[in-house]
Amino acid sequence: MSYFDVFCYCLKKKKFFIIPFIVAGICFCLAWISAPVFKTEIRLKIDASSDSSPMSALSSAYKSLSSGASGLSSFLSSQKSMKPSDLYLEILSGREVALNTIHKYQLDTIYKKDADELLLKKFYKDIKIDEDQAGVISCAMESKHKEMAQSIVRFMVAQSNEKYLSLQKENLQYTLEYLRKSQKELTDSVKNIGEELVNFYRENNLIDLKSQMELTLSALGGYETQINNYKLSERMEGRDNADAHEMRKKRQLLEQKFKELRGSYSEGYKPSNKSMYINSGWAVSKLLYEQQREADLKLYTTMLEAASIETMETEAMMLKTQPVIQIIQDAYLPDWKERPKRAKWAIAGFAVSFSFTLLFIIFHGLSSGEIPNSEPIRERLAQLKTALRK
Repeated sequence: MSYFDVFCYCLKKKKFFIIPFIVAGICFCLAWISAPVFKTEIRLKIDASSDSSPMSALSSAYKSLSSGASGLSSFLSSQKSMKPSDLYLEILSGREVALNTIHKYQLDTIYKKDADELLLKKFYKDIKIDEDQAGVISCAMESKHKEMAQSIVRFMVAQSNEKYLSLQKENLQYTLEYLRKSQKELTDSVKNIGEELVNFYRENNLIDLKSQMELTLSALGGYETQINNYKLSERMEGRDNADAHEMRKKRQLLEQKFKELRGSYSEGYKPSNKSMYINSGWAVSKLLYEQQREADLKLYTTMLEAASIETMETEAMMLKTQPVIQIIQDAYLPDWKERPKRAKWAIAGFAVSFSFTLLFIIFHGLSSGEIPNSEPIRERLAQLKTALRK
């Protein structure tokens, strides 16, 4: 048996191949008389102003804070964990909006179901909600009632818009309360640090630590130069010279002054309120403390300014009356059915019936032995039939 033998046998039985054409015609007629299913779609985009977080400046300011910012950092992260478009999609495709739509349009009478879960399964088969790469959200519905489909997608968007706006208001209110609380805490921190610095200067008889330290270092440099000059002059004048004796006194006095400004200091040391000079070793330890507190003061002041700005922006956002979504394409009344497609039904019916017809003819030819040289296959088929009968 060869493929050519099978082909020749199929040509002998060509009258059977009228069956696929009959089936294709039947499928075409069924598609013609079947109730048409229409599709409508609404396309929208979340308003661009809704994508901006109301605390971007405050978030940037808090990134450099090493202590006490964990609570606010977590809060800022939670505010940015979901994009507005993601939240809107969750609402639009959520159970609440779907059930409201089903009950409003009495879809239970169409779906012939009573349980909510079964109604939702039927409903979600007709509804398709998606978002493209450009951030455009589409809500499409297929239904035999095109006017109802148009009303349903519009109702779903209106419900979602109302819910989304409500959630935004709640979120902004919560954000505003948190910002005001943070603003008060920052104000208290700035005030406390300012008072600490004032007390620090008052208790240590300081006016300007950096300037006083620079003045002291300058004086130490001058003292060192004069001491070296006196030592050189003493060696040149000799030990018993009256001028050398006077220079020695001056040098010793300068060395004592140098030691007071450069040497060790007692535990209870405080700069004199009658002099601008301070001990350099003591000043270094105090300068580190002052720099740290000034850095904290600057940081808290920056954050307080950012918190004040964000508070005003959040208050302004709460007063906005502009629409949350931008309708790019409103739901339309379809003038042509989405399915069934008559040509597709006819082609599918023809392809399936042609395959079955071809298989039937070949099987019949092998079983009856009309196809030449098919004895081995016919024997196997006979064995198979015997096995199936047992």
